[in-house]
Amino acid sequence: MITINSCGHDSHHPVPCNIEHRDGLPDYLILLIKRESWMVLENRLCPVHPNALILFPPHTYIHYGCDTAGYNDDWIHFETDGEDLAFFQGLGLPLCRILYPFDFHRLSEYVRMMSDLYHSSSAHKEEMLNSFMHIFLYSLQEESEKKMASAICQKYYPEFSRLRTQIYNDPAAARTVPRLAASLCLSLSYFQHLYKQFFGISCQQDMIEARLKLAKYYLTNSSMSVSALALFCGYENDLHFMRQFKKFTGMTPTEYRRLYIRRLPSL
Repeated sequence: MITINSCGHDSHHPVPCNIEHRDGLPDYLILLIKRESWMVLENRLCPVHPNALILFPPHTYIHYGCDTAGYNDDWIHFETDGEDLAFFQGLGLPLCRILYPFDFHRLSEYVRMMSDLYHSSSAHKEEMLNSFMHIFLYSLQEESEKKMASAICQKYYPEFSRLRTQIYNDPAAARTVPRLAASLCLSLSYFQHLYKQFFGISCQQDMIEARLKLAKYYLTNSSMSVSALALFCGYENDLHFMRQFKKFTGMTPTEYRRLYIRRLPSL
């Protein structure tokens, strides 16, 4: 079985950070890094750009950080035993190497689901997390082997990936699809075509998803009023926010907050 010892999604550091584990950690660590940062590998300071992933084995020196506020990552601490140790080793995943997965956001979404499950009170949590980790590791292997198949991907994907990271790091910013297309010197129709081709979702829908994701987080992790949250998430008024939230989630912000509170495990 693959056991998740701890995990987290969209972990934000409000101040610059400098994290060092001289003797490493007792388990494996996967980091999905979403902000410009740095890392020490083989006694060398290496820049880390958004949408990076790195896998550390147990008892390996780890040193990374960010010189500005707002460092953001996903992380998984896990260990393997028995047959799954052989399974993991057989994947041949690169260790202590900075990777830039083609579909970083899919991997990040897997971590979000695992984090939600990890903090739940499900009776089958360990078995489900084990299954999720197999899916995640298979996907990571595919990503580590994947080559950009065309000149179009090689030319445009890095810029689109950085743009998408900006959307999710700052969902409340005022953006329009035509302005984003112009920022990459592309026609509106070609920009929209490439965005959907790369990420399987339209840019407009992705911007909405990013705002709603932010709203869901603060609905369940703060006492911020709906009106204040609407402004915080970039909506001009709370009515538009409430209508859009209900359209895409099937419930009002207040209903969503109440539902989550009812599902919290008792302490």
